[in-house]
Amino acid sequence: MRTELKIFVLILFSSIIISCENESEVSNIITNPPTVIDSAFKYPYKLNSFWYYTTRNFITNLRPDSIGVYFSADTLTGYGAANYVKDTIINLDTLRLLRNAHSETGHSHTTLELFRQTDSGLIRIAYYSDGLNFGPFRHVNNLRFSFGGKTYNSLNELKGNTNYDFISSDTNTLYFDNPPVTLLKYPVSQNTEWNFINYGTTRITKKYTAFENVTVPAGTFYCIKIKRDVYYNSGTPDPNYFYYDYFSKDGMIKRDFTLKDILVSNNFGQIIGYIDVKEEAFLNIYIP
Repeated sequence: MRTELKIFVLILFSSIIISCENESEVSNIITNPPTVIDSAFKYPYKLNSFWYYTTRNFITNLRPDSIGVYFSADTLTGYGAANYVKDTIINLDTLRLLRNAHSETGHSHTTLELFRQTDSGLIRIAYYSDGLNFGPFRHVNNLRFSFGGKTYNSLNELKGNTNYDFISSDTNTLYFDNPPVTLLKYPVSQNTEWNFINYGTTRITKKYTAFENVTVPAGTFYCIKIKRDVYYNSGTPDPNYFYYDYFSKDGMIKRDFTLKDILVSNNFGQIIGYIDVKEEAFLNIYIP
């Protein structure tokens, strides 16, 4: 073999080895993502930052099928926008006001939350709220819904009380969180867990569980998945409560909230079946 040909083959063989090694490194990065988004990661805190969401609410897994006559089969779709509107001083503390307005056909509401950004987390200090973070289910007359040891007169009441973000629904009164609520804990690291809200008989925790690429209409974002657990006078979380938020460096990207095995009874207290309810939210537009 001529010397020039030998050199060419050697270079080609070396390139193949290097290419394979690089592909292996890329594959390893994809399958084993870092356990920290960024040591300096913090939730966006710039005035006039704007998030526009779509939400969907629906009922699923009806048992028996015959109780479907009581429920509308369609999915309720709503739209909401969140943005930081201004800074304000309360008790000599400078806080930033986040406005969350949401609407569906025949229903709308607004929530105002006051936050402080610290090195240890995004902390909610106080809020006004006239309802849920996101929209309602259609009202069904003469049915009762039981979950977590309590019975509710409507699915809207059920969702409002099991969201657990707000215990006051009065927009005329500024309600102070006592103690302040840690929405996100810094640094963002997998398996970090913290107490979110404690109402005595009901305790809620949050935990960073995994890093995932999440695709929504606004694009694809590298997110931390946050699991919310609820404890009802128990040392173990409720197995029928599923609440996941997906946050990236650009804010909340997606939310999945499901309540399973909700007991449905009529106005005479007779059990007629079980249902699951689900709420989804996903980001359409983000303006930093």
